[in-house]
Amino acid sequence: MPATRPDPTPTAVPATVDTRDMVVVHTALLREIRMAPTAVVRTETRRQRARVVRHVRLLLDILDHHHEGEDRLLLPLLRARVPAAALDTGEEQHARIEELVAAVRVALDSWTDRHTGLALVDDLAELYTLLEAHLRMEEREILPLAAAHLTAAEWAALGEAGFQAIPKPALPLFFGMMMAEGDPAVLRAMLAEAPPPARALLPRIAPGIHTRHCRRLFGEVA
Repeated sequence: MPATRPDPTPTAVPATVDTRDMVVVHTALLREIRMAPTAVVRTETRRQRARVVRHVRLLLDILDHHHEGEDRLLLPLLRARVPAAALDTGEEQHARIEELVAAVRVALDSWTDRHTGLALVDDLAELYTLLEAHLRMEEREILPLAAAHLTAAEWAALGEAGFQAIPKPALPLFFGMMMAEGDPAVLRAMLAEAPPPARALLPRIAPGIHTRHCRRLFGEVA
């Protein structure tokens, strides 16, 4: 008798879009939020405190817009196409992160001396801990779903919404944040659809802008 063939092994749904650009954004946000308490601790003057407050508020604004875009343009699309517990987990974590972001904003407004600065440090550390766990879960469980079940146009719309939300004067700085540890090939792909002047200038000017920003915050290149 002929040998019985085993059942074919189920194959994963092939990816249709490249989601590595979101990993670059995650890496930049995590790096900057992880380092923010150091800037708080070393602050001694009112002028430096105002600089650090502006920096942290920019990070929080970018994070808020990042998650708002996912809640509007990513999670609902995936929920309509594929059942996954990670989608519920992601929404729950977004809600908790939103609470922590609000707490950090209150702490920023209350920061006037060393005591209130240490309270801000604690809030930033708590935010970083949850954010790291959330973003790693997202990269492990949600981004593969997006790669397999979203179209390139849908993914591009999510990225475009994120960058449109960043104030134009802050774009070179944020691109420098991404260049600090981001995959150069992914960064080039992210610039591919940008206007030619931005495509040519950002890789040249962003690292220096970020380096000078770090020196003002930390006293050295971080």
